[in-house]
Amino acid sequence: MNERWIKSALIGVQTESAFEIDGAIGALLARVSESPDPALNFARGSGVLAACELASRSLDPSQQPLPAPAKADPNTLSRSHPWMSAITEVFASGPPHQAYEARLIDQACRRLADVGLTLPPILLPTALHTGQRSQALRSILLPVLGPRGRWLAAQNPDWKYAASVLTASDEDSEMRVWQEANHLDRLAFFRRLRASSAGEARELLQASLSELAATERADFVSAMNVNLHADDAHLLDPLLKDRSRDVRFAAARLLACLPDSAHAQRLIGWVAALLVQKRGLLGKSWQLDAPQSANPTWGQSAIEATRPQHDPLGERAWWLYQLVRQVPLGWWTAQTGMNPQGLVTWAIKSDWSAALIGAWQERVDAKDPEWVEALLGARKPGARTSTSDLLALLPVAQREKHWPNQIDALNKDGGLNDVIASCAPGETLSCHYSKALLTSMLTCFEDDRLRHDYGLRVCLLELASLLHPDALGRVIDLPRRADETPAMADCTLAFERIIHVRAALHTHP
Repeated sequence: MNERWIKSALIGVQTESAFEIDGAIGALLARVSESPDPALNFARGSGVLAACELASRSLDPSQQPLPAPAKADPNTLSRSHPWMSAITEVFASGPPHQAYEARLIDQACRRLADVGLTLPPILLPTALHTGQRSQALRSILLPVLGPRGRWLAAQNPDWKYAASVLTASDEDSEMRVWQEANHLDRLAFFRRLRASSAGEARELLQASLSELAATERADFVSAMNVNLHADDAHLLDPLLKDRSRDVRFAAARLLACLPDSAHAQRLIGWVAALLVQKRGLLGKSWQLDAPQSANPTWGQSAIEATRPQHDPLGERAWWLYQLVRQVPLGWWTAQTGMNPQGLVTWAIKSDWSAALIGAWQERVDAKDPEWVEALLGARKPGARTSTSDLLALLPVAQREKHWPNQIDALNKDGGLNDVIASCAPGETLSCHYSKALLTSMLTCFEDDRLRHDYGLRVCLLELASLLHPDALGRVIDLPRRADETPAMADCTLAFERIIHVRAALHTHP
C-alpha cells in the first residue's frame, strides 16, 4: 500500500482525503466515495487505486525466446459437446475443498478418458492447479491434459509434475518415465512392468535403490507383491537391515510369503513353537502362548523388541502381534485345519485375542474374502484396522450386505462413514442399493433433520457422489422448506448440483 495511504489510515480518515487525483480515475474515486462513512470511502478508494497500480505495472521483456506453440489436439472436448457444461461445473471451484468435490473431478476425468477426450483449453489452468494442490488427483488428471496441457505445464515450474508425462502411445520412450517422472508416475510404471515382466522390474529397482528416499523405497518394495517370485528374495533379504522401519517391514511381509526364503522359515519356526495342540475331554484343541522373552535375533526379521510407549498391547502381546502379522493367513488354516471363521472364534476366546485379531486384520487383503468376513465380526473398540478399511477389501455387492439401506439406520450405528470411506475413487454403490438408499435420502430434505445435523448434511453430499449413475434420474427438484436455514439451503443446492452434474456426465457422448 502507498505510504501516504497508510499514514492516513493510522491517523484517521474522518476529515482528510488521502486521494487527490484528477482525470478519469479521480472521477471514479468521487463516485465510489459518496458514502457518509469516511472509513468506507477510504477502503473503496484504496481498493480502486490498488487495482489501478497493478494494471499500470510494466514488466521487463524476457530475454528468453518464446516457446514453440502447443501441438493441436484433435481429441479436445468441444464447446458443443453435451458434457461441456458439466465438466466446466466440476472445475469451476478450482482445487477441491470437500471430498465429494474430489470425487466429482475424478469421475469427470474418468469419463473423458473412457472415450479418449481431453480437457478443453479454458479448463487446463484450473486442472493443472488442482493437480498441484492435490497429489491424489494427479494420476487421474494426467491422461486428460492432452498435449496442450503438458505444453502449458512446461511453462510453469509449479506444474512441472505434468510437464514430462508420457502418453500410452509413447511405448518406445516409456523408460523415460522411470528416469524423469515424479514418484507416483514411476510407481505406476513399476507396477505395470511387474505385471508384464517381474524380473525386469526387479532389476530396475535393484539398480536404483540407493538413489531412492525411504518413503519411495517402501512404496516400491510394497509394489513387488505383484507377481511375487522366489527370485525376489535376493533383493528383499538385504532390505531387512534397511535404515527405514517401513522398508524393513515391507520386505519382511513379502519374504514371509515366499515359503523357501530363510526369513519365512525363521518366522514359521518361531510361531509354530508358540502354537500347541492339546488333547482334552472334548477332543483336540489348539493353545497359543506369547513369547516369554525377546529373541536377540528378531532384529534381523523386522521385529522390534521394545514396545512403543503409546501401544495398548502389553510387552508379550506386542511381540506376538509382530510375529503373527507377518505370517500368511493360509498358514493358520493349513496348520490348524480350521476355516477363517473358526480361527477368529478361537482367537476371540484366547488370552491373546487383541494381538491375534489385530495382526490378522493387518495381514488380510482382497485375496482373502473369507477372512475379511470373519474379521468384520470381530471388531472391537481401539482396533488397529478400521471397519471401512476391511469393507474396502470386499467387492461392492458383498460390502453392501453389511449395511442397512435406510439413512436413519446407517446414521445410528456410524455406518454412513463406513459406506463413504470404503468406496475407492472410481467406485460407486450398486444400482439396487443406490435406489433403495436414495429413497430414504430424499426424505431428509422434507423434515427437520438437516437443521442442526452438520454431519448428516456432509454425508448426504458424499453419498450423492457415490450413487450408481442409473439411480440419478429419480432426483428432479428437491422440496424446499419455507423455514430452511442458510445451511439447509446450501446443502439442498449442492445435492442437486452433484446429481445433475453426474447425470449429465453419464449421458452418451
